[in-house]
Amino acid sequence: VLMKLSGGCPKLSGQLNVDAFLDQARRYDDESASPLGWYLRNAQTRQLTHPLPVARAREIDEWSRSEEFERLGIEPAPTPEELELWSPEAA
Repeated sequence: VLMKLSGGCPKLSGQLNVDAFLDQARRYDDESASPLGWYLRNAQTRQLTHPLPVARAREIDEWSRSEEFERLGIEPAPTPEELELWSPEAA
């Protein structure tokens, strides 16, 4: 959902790459560690009422890999590949 909110067109949803989006989310802080990166990030986000979708995705990704999340006992969501294996067409 966050990836689509980031500008993914419904017609192109099949071409969106979740792994690439999460990789971008994971590198978000690294890219803004330099003074120039910090300035650009601050200029881009200071007027926003909500974090950028990629920053939200980073937070969700970090939380989903945390001990706190594990204590909830929630099974991870199936990957797109796993969903294809379970689809009626695969049977």
